[in-house]
Amino acid sequence: MKKVASLYFSHPSVWTYIGIGAIVGYFAISQGFFEKHWYVIFAPVIIAPFFEWFAHKYILHAQIGNVIEIDRMDNTKVGDHIKTELFGEEREMEVLSIKGDKMEVGYGWAKRLKPFRKFMHKLHYGHHEDPNYIPLVFAPILSVIILFASMFGLALLLTFNLSIATVFLFSVIIYYLHYEWMHLAHHVPGYKHIFPWSNRLKTAHQLHHYRNENYWWGITNNLGDKILGTYKTHKDVPMSKTIKNINFK
Repeated sequence: MKKVASLYFSHPSVWTYIGIGAIVGYFAISQGFFEKHWYVIFAPVIIAPFFEWFAHKYILHAQIGNVIEIDRMDNTKVGDHIKTELFGEEREMEVLSIKGDKMEVGYGWAKRLKPFRKFMHKLHYGHHEDPNYIPLVFAPILSVIILFASMFGLALLLTFNLSIATVFLFSVIIYYLHYEWMHLAHHVPGYKHIFPWSNRLKTAHQLHHYRNENYWWGITNNLGDKILGTYKTHKDVPMSKTIKNINFK
């Protein structure tokens, strides 16, 4: 517990979210929003299992394409399309640059968007390459602030009620702090959660990282996995070839 707490509270993102939460909470209290709409604080608990599943699968694991360096092939030039093997599968790639006896080839819609590929690496791809590298366990602050703004905007759009949207934002921030704690604890070797169900979540998350990245999407709750069919026993799921290279599919 001490190690997890030390890592958690020494990360600047955690204090950033605590600060934002304090400001939003003070505003909500001063305006009497909690008195009117206290029940909204439970909304993230209901939404989280399915939001985590969707965001993890379709945003964090989004297949945007990549660039690799290979030996130069004879009679090739920039712009050519060639076929080369990647993780045991033949793939068509475009020649992007040629330097001496090496050339860069790429595929996917982001093959020419290096800044975005680097951002996605910090957001999640790098986390799969080295799951226990603590700096990449935490999401970039900018991405989380975008999440908070999106949740607030969506709540405001759906309800046209500033009070509800503000209470919802506060509860999202609190739940996200819980999410970061759980995710960090999943990646601290030897740490055991207080509750048995939390330890089962940690086991499932380890399987996500070391067995197959296409299953066990939940971080704080596995209800989404169980309902949507991605909560399996490890024997029923094959070992993935791309478990540490999730953008190379």
